Amino acid sequence: MVALRRLPLIAGCLASMIAAGGLVWPDNTFFDKQREQFYDFITQLVPAPQAAQIVVVDVDHIVLTRDDSRGLDRVEIAKLFERVAESGATAIATDVIFSADCDRQRQGNVLMAGAISRVPVVMGFLLSDKDTGSPHPVPPLAVRRPFSLPGQWPISNAEVSCSFFQDNAHSSAGAFLIGDDDAHIRRVQAYSVLGTNAYPTLGLEGVRLAAGTGAPIIGGSPPWLKLGKSLFELDADGNIRFAASSSRAIAQRTVSADDVIRGNFPSGFFTGKLVFIGSSLPQLGGLRPTASMPLEPSIQIHADVANAILTGFVPHRHENMPTQEAAFVLIAGVILGITSTCLRLMPVALIGIILVLLALGCPVALYAFSASLIDGFGIVLSLLFILLITGLAQFATVEHAEVVARRKFSQYLPRSVVDRYLDNQKNAPLAPEVRPVTAVFTDIEGFSALSQKLSPLELVALLNVYFGEVNALIAAHGGMVDKVVGDAVHAFFNAPEDLEAHVDKAIDCAEAIHTFTEEVRLRPDFAEWGFGRTRIGLETGIAVLGEVGAAGKLDYTAHGDAINLASRLQEANKFLGTAICIGPEAALASRRTLHSLGPHEVRGFGLVELFTL
Repeated sequence: MVALRRLPLIAGCLASMIAAGGLVWPDNTFFDKQREQFYDFITQLVPAPQAAQIVVVDVDHIVLTRDDSRGLDRVEIAKLFERVAESGATAIATDVIFSADCDRQRQGNVLMAGAISRVPVVMGFLLSDKDTGSPHPVPPLAVRRPFSLPGQWPISNAEVSCSFFQDNAHSSAGAFLIGDDDAHIRRVQAYSVLGTNAYPTLGLEGVRLAAGTGAPIIGGSPPWLKLGKSLFELDADGNIRFAASSSRAIAQRTVSADDVIRGNFPSGFFTGKLVFIGSSLPQLGGLRPTASMPLEPSIQIHADVANAILTGFVPHRHENMPTQEAAFVLIAGVILGITSTCLRLMPVALIGIILVLLALGCPVALYAFSASLIDGFGIVLSLLFILLITGLAQFATVEHAEVVARRKFSQYLPRSVVDRYLDNQKNAPLAPEVRPVTAVFTDIEGFSALSQKLSPLELVALLNVYFGEVNALIAAHGGMVDKVVGDAVHAFFNAPEDLEAHVDKAIDCAEAIHTFTEEVRLRPDFAEWGFGRTRIGLETGIAVLGEVGAAGKLDYTAHGDAINLASRLQEANKFLGTAICIGPEAALASRRTLHSLGPHEVRGFGLVELFTL
């Protein structure tokens, strides 16, 4: 029974250990998609800070549909680069690959090569299935041992821009983007390795050129990256995570290439800015799904990476975060188990809701404060699992307690009364009712003397046997044990449910009790102490049945002359020398042959004719 009461605690502890183990399991990839979507939700709920020095020039549809130009040829592109350089940009990063039409003598190529040389330019390259040459110039990089090269960094081939464009650029960088299993872009490779050369991602190299810092430093396992005085944690695969900017933030930092070519921008607009040049057109630039929009231009994604590095707000998960999350789940599970043992279901559910809200709110707060990502999805799922298990355990405990309560109380009350009490959800008092009731009162002769001979434990042992059998006989004959007072049993028939021939069944029950009690007196344990005979009084009549008493202590009983007379008749057996004394109304209603004892004076009732078996 003790173990059953502790079942919610045991279940909560076991469930929390299982859930915590699942959070730190090495191959825990089952809910990766949902977990990443939870991170997407957080990164969009809490807008990332925006670096004022980032500008994106979008080669949009306006450039391609102008009537007064030749569209977007190399001459126009050269003009675009010239305008940005003349306006004082500190660096330009582009993910447009100029790999076709590589004639050095063509006017557009000459103009563009010259424009590229006027400002630090990072030329992006893409992955390729054939060898088109190695990107150059190769950016500087320092490695601090120990360092484990991430397995995703090595690449086989790259698609690069014309060689003379690269010759005039300051560096090369990876402009390719590799999505997660759901194709969403949430992170970029910090570096890619082609042959013996390492190339940073476009946003990272753009920031390095714009800031004029020295060679980045990488090291560690999992790897970390240091740029200037800033240190960034990379994930186990060597990726930099970023927060996708909202459409509003993108619009604020973006200018149309048409306005730049026409000179429709304020003087010094690009001064001191890191400028990304790309396109939102499908035929010129990639459109990839991110947390903020279903199709975000690739150049905007690179700008988001640069924004994360410049602001230092890089979403990341610490290496020990899963352990801390598992510890929280373990503690929460124990708390739920303890409360499930001590409290009812509703308070436990309320505590569970509070823990779930904490599991949702804390990741948001911590991300806003430090850009740290907590697996709120996994924690909430774990808490719901623990709540389910502890709830089922508590339900089983309550169900068992109810079964025990119904069985226990049914020894003293009819099952219908017990059900009415336990199923009365509003806790409303049972309404009184007037009905014919047959009362049976029993008493043990010489009980006071007996109680002085026996120790309390010995007396209780004898009474347990006695009352257990007497109460069972009353229940077997359809009666209700109203109460057990000292050595006396008060029972009613035809209450609270209708009982056919209740007078005769009460008389049959009285006879069975007499037979049993005479037999039990002969048992050695009873005979040794001279256990007295049982006197029984019985009468029928109209009574009021219902709850009586103050709110703190209620008694379900019957009141009426017949009840009082039955009590007096039990006492009358003393001077009558009988074991069973039956009142006149019961004798009149019974179909059994009874023996008249003649009229006798009964205290409170006057002269009454009495009967016995």
